[in-house]
Amino acid sequence: MSDLYRKEALAHRSRALFGEVRLQAPPATWVITALLVALVAICLAVLFLCQVQTDAGEIRLIDWLFGRQA
Repeated sequence: MSDLYRKEALAHRSRALFGEVRLQAPPATWVITALLVALVAICLAVLFLCQVQTDAGEIRLIDWLFGRQA
């Protein structure tokens, strides 16, 4: 059965079985991902590190947003 095909065709087909797959995103995707990660990190830092002045004194912003009083 293999004598129906040329040796080159059979060799090409067998190499295709072991070929490599490369998944590569364009650079713009990585830039957008990095910017979104930085934005989320900044938002979390603001929530946990910033203080809000209330009548009872200063409390963290996240505690003020959720209504928890220190």
